[in-house]
Amino acid sequence: MLVATVLVLASAVLHAGWNLLVKRSQDRLVAVWAQFAIAALPLLPVLVVTGPPAAVTYPYIGLSALLQGAYGVVLAKAYSRGDLSVTYPVSRGVSPLLSAAGGAVLLGDPLPAIGYLGVLLTSAGLVWIASRGGRPPGLAWALATGVLISGYTLSDTAGVRAGQDVLRYTAALFVASAVVLTVMMLFRRRPAQIVAALRQAPGAHLLNATCAGIAYALILVALRLAPVAYVATLREVSVVLGVLGGWLLLGERFGGARTAGAVGVVSGIAVLMIATIG
Repeated sequence: MLVATVLVLASAVLHAGWNLLVKRSQDRLVAVWAQFAIAALPLLPVLVVTGPPAAVTYPYIGLSALLQGAYGVVLAKAYSRGDLSVTYPVSRGVSPLLSAAGGAVLLGDPLPAIGYLGVLLTSAGLVWIASRGGRPPGLAWALATGVLISGYTLSDTAGVRAGQDVLRYTAALFVASAVVLTVMMLFRRRPAQIVAALRQAPGAHLLNATCAGIAYALILVALRLAPVAYVATLREVSVVLGVLGGWLLLGERFGGARTAGAVGVVSGIAVLMIATIG
């Protein structure tokens, strides 16, 4: 469990970083697309050398690719409508509850009773961070993002466990997701707009893709070593980093309410870790 914990925490740091980069982008949809496309390019040779993943994983890869494509579009909408320190906590707060329920019902990953208390505390803390000051802009898009996150988390958990091969699964997933998101984006952006957006900040797009690819690969490895609810909840420590990034780097509000929510997140993660490890 210690190895899974370290992997998830490292992933959380990278995850908060790439979300901050997307939020700072002038065209957030292109930024999300570039993340998938650039991350997929070096993974194509991996598939050529190692071959495709096991056939049993194809339905999971297909479903996850569709969900990730939709996630990319919805995430860009959420960041266009609201603050990072609001939309990020809400979207990440929905997913642990749904992932925990889905893991128990669909994947045979029940938690001890106190473990679900940790999930609830974490989700409540995340929602508290985002809900101060009335209904924030972009809330509906943030909630939809959270639903999609839980969907592909469950699908990928089942796929990785079925195929028993994280590397080939990750490579095929990123390539398939990049294709799906490319199709979706071409309905929303002209090629000239895409090229112009890429030229504005090529280094940021490359860093974004690198962080995203490594972060998700670490999560897939962790999902083979620990229950899905544990991984899905522990990774939400990235929200505390995201709220701090919004405050320190983007000039967004922090204040006592969001500080209290961050404490709730950490408390919930602590309860979950005690329940699972103990």
